[in-house]
Order: sequence, then structure tokens, then C-alpha cells
Amino acid sequence: MSKRRSRQQTQGSSRAIAVKAAPQREASPAAIPASSSAVTFNSAGGQLFGPRGRVGKANVQLFRNWSEHSEWVRAAINVRKSQIAAAEWDIVPYDKKNNTYDEATAKKLRRLFDRPNPQLDSFRSFIEPVIEDILVLDAGVVENVRNLRGQIAQLWGVDGGTIRINALWDGADPNEPRYFWYPDYQMRHAFRNDDMVYMMANPATYRVVGLSPMETLKMTIDAELAGQTYNNRQVTNAAPDGMLDLGEGARPEQVAAFQSYWQAEVAGKGAMAFLGGSRNAKFVPFRSSNRDMQFLEWQMFLVRKIAAVFGISPQDLGLTMDVNRSTSEVQAENTEDRGLRPLLALIQEYLTREIVWDEAFGGPENNLAFRFTRLNLKESLTRAQMYKLGLAGVSYVTINEVRIDSGREPLEGDQYDELMVITPTGAVRLSDVPSAREALEGTPTAPSQQPGSNDPSPRKDLIS
Repeated sequence: MSKRRSRQQTQGSSRAIAVKAAPQREASPAAIPASSSAVTFNSAGGQLFGPRGRVGKANVQLFRNWSEHSEWVRAAINVRKSQIAAAEWDIVPYDKKNNTYDEATAKKLRRLFDRPNPQLDSFRSFIEPVIEDILVLDAGVVENVRNLRGQIAQLWGVDGGTIRINALWDGADPNEPRYFWYPDYQMRHAFRNDDMVYMMANPATYRVVGLSPMETLKMTIDAELAGQTYNNRQVTNAAPDGMLDLGEGARPEQVAAFQSYWQAEVAGKGAMAFLGGSRNAKFVPFRSSNRDMQFLEWQMFLVRKIAAVFGISPQDLGLTMDVNRSTSEVQAENTEDRGLRPLLALIQEYLTREIVWDEAFGGPENNLAFRFTRLNLKESLTRAQMYKLGLAGVSYVTINEVRIDSGREPLEGDQYDELMVITPTGAVRLSDVPSAREALEGTPTAPSQQPGSNDPSPRKDLIS
């Protein structure tokens, strides 16, 4: 709390009074002055360099424009956003072998992620804009707003294009600013390392900021947009670009008259020339058709490059021409392994290290972590098959656990809260299964468990 107050006091007494009333978001549009003068920064190597080693993302508006107007890029981003937003998550023990943790702290963190701030009412509405900034700019930024006790009370997504990083920050002084907010090309607020989360999927030793898929796909997206423009012009033109030869019987005045008629009644936006006096009437095109230029093959090649950089398969973007059942399953697995899981791991590690392990929540010693517990139904079925093989038919959940998870009322009876084993005579409690030593030593068991027993009476501990 003392560190928070000292930083607020440097901004003036009025600001300190406002913070005492309620947690204030620093990187807020309301904090932008009504009038300001722009400052020019030089762009080099894809980085935006400001004064005193402050580095930010360059060409932000260009990348955002590509992500909004390229249908293939938009589809790739939406696939990833919907997958992560629909994944189930929880606050679980970081060290599973050491199950000691504070349940009250875990509940507090769950409430924080469930309702990050008064404006957003779910984890999905909070994480989707951050994921888009990671995919478009490789700069997913979250501001940690603290209460008077110094605890993180709210989480706000911040435009990653307005944040600059201190390239000289080394962590020696915890009060030294690391992030700077430039909403109008002027520095409006400085943030310490623990006041902001800056997620990068592609860091490197030779640059301060990350490398987004949009930067890698610059030539591909330019070509794809140019191809759409060309094809649209070909479709909307009333006549193709070319030269119409009226043949050797056409006199100059007839050519001029036909040209006037064509331009007035037929011609659209195409470039058309007229010629007469040569042998035989014919049409000479100025450019090849889309089929001759293999436009479809070229566009599919560009789309495959976009899918490769985003870590998804072309079938996720609707290209299913060369997909059958076997290749579809393989490509779906590759999509999850190469693109989805690394992005999930990135997000959960940042949220764990920067928020769950915040000093106000006890630091790493709280033995808590943010984890995505399940991606989708397909992963759940795969995991269930692995458990089935590993446990040799022994259940790993009880009947009541399954009923509660599916929204049904639990059944009365201790047997429904115990693990079961499937036997030829039905389901048996795990506690009633004889051990290997008992089986070898021939320890007497219940009549219905003895080999060759003909006792038709059912046992009370069997659930058929």
C-alpha cells in the first residue's frame, strides 16, 4: 500500500484523493487530454523508438486494418479466440504433489477472473480482446488496478499499440517504471512491472517487443488483398480489357461511330480499344483471364501460408477440397498441438506469474496457478480413453460426481460416493476388490466372489 501511495502522491494531491475513493484505471480513454501535440518517432526494424529507450510497436493501424479487412486473417483470429474463450479454466494447485494452499485465496482469484472489472462480466469478455492483440500485434496488455490494501481488485485490457517498454529496465529497482502509456503519441502515464502484464508470444534477444503473425505475413496479406481488388475489378467491369478489331471492311468513320455507340450503350469501366481495316473481325484481350492466370491456385497458396503462420490447418478456414476422414483427424490434432496449446500455455503462464503469484496474494508460495482444465469435448474423450487404458477399467470418478457435474441431484447412499470396478457380475466397490496377496493366498471372500459360486442371491455392495 505504501508503494502505491508514494507513486500516486507524485501525481498530485487531487489524484491521490480520487484513488482513495475507488480504484482508478490509469490507461483509460477518459485520461487522454482534450488537446495535445503529436510527437514523431522513428521506425527501425519493426520497432517504434521513443526517448530514453522506450520501444513500442510500429505500424499498429496497418496491422489492425489487415486483421479487419482480410477475410482469411479474420477467420484465423476468430478461430483462436473462440477456442480459448470456450476453454474451461480454474485456479488449481501449482504443485500437484503438494496439495497445501489457501482455499480463500483461490476463491478470491476465481472471482477476480470471473468478473475482471465493472465493465466486463465474464472471463471471456476480458480475454478475447487480449488474445486479438497477441495475434495482431504480439502485445497482449492487462492493467492491474489495486485497492488501498495493495491487492489487485480489477483487470483491464489495454490497447497494446499504445504501450512502450523500457528497453533499459533490468528489474534491480522495483519502483522503476517499465511500461509507458502513449495514447496520443505523448507519454501520459508510467507503470511499474507489477502494475501491468505484457504478453508476448515471440520474444527475442535482439528486439524488445514481440513479432506478430501480421508482420511475418506482410507480403502474403498484401498479395491477397491485391488479388481480391484485381478479381473484383474483373467481375464488375461490363466488358473485359482488350481491343476489338472490326475487320478489313470497316471504314474509319464506321469504327468511330461504333466506338461512340459502345461507350454510350455497352461499355463499363473496362479499357477497350477499336481498330478497323485489318483482316477478319476479332477480339484481342489485354490481359489473361483468371483461369489462365491460375488465380484460384495462387489464392489457395496464400491462404495456406496464412494458416501455417497462425498454426491452424486450412480446413479450419473452410478449405476442405483435399481432406478426407483420416487426414481431417490428423490435421485437427496438429492444429491443437502446434497452435492452440502453445497459446493456451502462454496465457496461463502469464496470468499465473503476473497475477496469481502477485505478492498481495502470497507470491509463488501460495502454490496456486491459473490453468485451462479442458479445451473441448474431443480432448475430454481422448483423456477418458487414456484413463481407461491406464486404470484397466477402474473408474476414476464416482457416480455422484458425474451426476453433480451434469447438473443432476446426487443419489443417496455411500456406495454412490465410492469408486467402482467393473466385474463380470456387475459393478463392485473398489474397497471390496481382493488384493493380489489375498488372491494368491486364497483368502476366503464373499460367496458371490468365489470361483464357481452358484449363489443367486445378490450382494448388497453390488450395483448393477
